[in-house]
Amino acid sequence: MVKFEVVKGRKGEKDRLVRVWAYGEVFTFEDILRLLKTMFESEDSVYPINEGYQGKAMLLKAIIDVYTGLPIERVLESYRLNRKGKKTVVIEKLNER
Repeated sequence: MVKFEVVKGRKGEKDRLVRVWAYGEVFTFEDILRLLKTMFESEDSVYPINEGYQGKAMLLKAIIDVYTGLPIERVLESYRLNRKGKKTVVIEKLNER
């Protein structure tokens, strides 16, 4: 079971952070879409388009950049999305049975 814990963020009233626990389970497209929905809503609440911000469009642009093959580090840097603390760890076990 993949578990999302949505908690209040620090940027504003409707800012949300998502904590993920997967317990070794597969992270499905459904999980990703539910996560994205929460993140898009949070971005729009903190960076409203009607106030001149990009809102969820910036996150979508970053996702499209990754989709088109730009290196992830370049995308993170160009959108200023690099984590200041602990980095994401990706463990690839493609050759194990």
